[in-house]
Amino acid sequence: MLDRSLLLVTMLCPGIGYDKAAAIAHKANDEGWTLKPAALKSGFIDANRFDEIVDPVKMIGSGVRGS
Repeated sequence: MLDRSLLLVTMLCPGIGYDKAAAIAHKANDEGWTLKPAALKSGFIDANRFDEIVDPVKMIGSGVRGS
């Protein structure tokens, strides 16, 4: 399910900017796509850079301690 989460688009903001990242999220949502195909089709980012930036483990860190 994580690959379907549009929340991951926030990781793209520093690299491509908020407006472009938001456009990608909207396109993915409107078309029923996951984030990666929408990002690649946008032309704002290539597959290698996407994979470098969008890493869910980096986003959540070590998780919630004690859970």
